[in-house]
Amino acid sequence: MIDYFMTNEALLQYVGKQMRQMRINARLSQQQLAERAGVSRSTVTQVENGKGMKLESVVAMLRVLNKLEILNNFETNALVSPLLIAKQAGKTLKRIRPRHD
Repeated sequence: MIDYFMTNEALLQYVGKQMRQMRINARLSQQQLAERAGVSRSTVTQVENGKGMKLESVVAMLRVLNKLEILNNFETNALVSPLLIAKQAGKTLKRIRPRHD
């Protein structure tokens, strides 16, 4: 389970472990996944070990594993877009300042 107290390295290890399990569940070898995803076998190994992960490689691997729906968690649904507000006001948004709650 992921939590905010995990280090980046621990998170990458977790993602790699999940990717390995998805590959195994799909009954694919590292070589088969690599060929179908258009990456090298060493890239698959690095991802599964939580090392040197490129998002492009992870996306390609998720596509082959039929797991792209995982990326739905990146979707955000803003109630009101700051850009839309600025456009409606006839102003150009120059920057967004951090909120101090």
